[in-house]
Amino acid sequence: MDESQPPQSDNIVTGWIGALLVRLIVPAWIFFGAFTKASGASPKSLPRTILDAGSAIGFADNLHLLLAILTAIEFAFVGIMLFVPKLARTAAVVMLGTFLVVLIVAISRGETSCGCLGDHSLAPWTMFIIDGLLLLAIILFKPRMSKCYWSKGKRGVVGASVFILAACLFTFSSIFYTIEKNNSNLPDSWYPQDVSAWVGQSIDTIDLFEWVEHWPQDIHEGKQYVIFYAKTCDHCESLLYLDSFFDLRIPTTLVAIPESKEGFFTEGLFDNPCFDCKETELPIGVDWIIGTPLVVAIENGIVQCANENEEYESPQCLNW
Repeated sequence: MDESQPPQSDNIVTGWIGALLVRLIVPAWIFFGAFTKASGASPKSLPRTILDAGSAIGFADNLHLLLAILTAIEFAFVGIMLFVPKLARTAAVVMLGTFLVVLIVAISRGETSCGCLGDHSLAPWTMFIIDGLLLLAIILFKPRMSKCYWSKGKRGVVGASVFILAACLFTFSSIFYTIEKNNSNLPDSWYPQDVSAWVGQSIDTIDLFEWVEHWPQDIHEGKQYVIFYAKTCDHCESLLYLDSFFDLRIPTTLVAIPESKEGFFTEGLFDNPCFDCKETELPIGVDWIIGTPLVVAIENGIVQCANENEEYESPQCLNW
């Protein structure tokens, strides 16, 4: 007996572990993420890395289509893992490897959510650890070949095709149903690609400012701050608790952003400490994908500084 060869019982155990990973655990993990993104039907569930890349290749005005395509691709890989055993391990490695690359970019950019599981997303680091461990396990444990009746011959391909078709129908119908409900002239979603490009422009030429429902009459006069914020945003609350907003020297307008297309959240709201700030809001019915707080400094109606996710410890645009 060749002692260099592992015992047959060990091969059976590792084979079953590998098969369990690529035929059940990983596809279930990916299915849950795809299902939540399709059900939520919001481009907010995509990481900003993907939104930037999608906008660069022509999806800037149709982020819902980008969401539908990427979600359908995830479902397709799930179908392959479930019904085509010969390709299951490869499909799992490709999908998890892609997730890890996206997560690395998201972490390097300081993003707080990767959107991997839709509204249920965990922190990018947490998702990176989970996906990394799953990928490592798949590499270490080679799955045993399936002898299942439904995997033989063309049955697996047929099963995968039926699953993928059904998943695509569900994905596109769920996501585009939300668009059909929007009968206004507003966009279905709005995502600022580079707010720093606003510097030097009049606020009258910037779409986001046009969609605000009510501006103060003196918004074009002198130096002013405009802060787009969410009423449930911890960073926004910390920013508004700065001394400059208790002793207001620069006129400031707060623009509340609806947390969802259905409207504003009613729980988890913070008490606005800036009593002298003027307040307005963006309209309901749009997926506003804005990093809050978005602070814009303007002078005589011209943007002097604009920054998303403004840090309260060292704000860039509160210079006056």
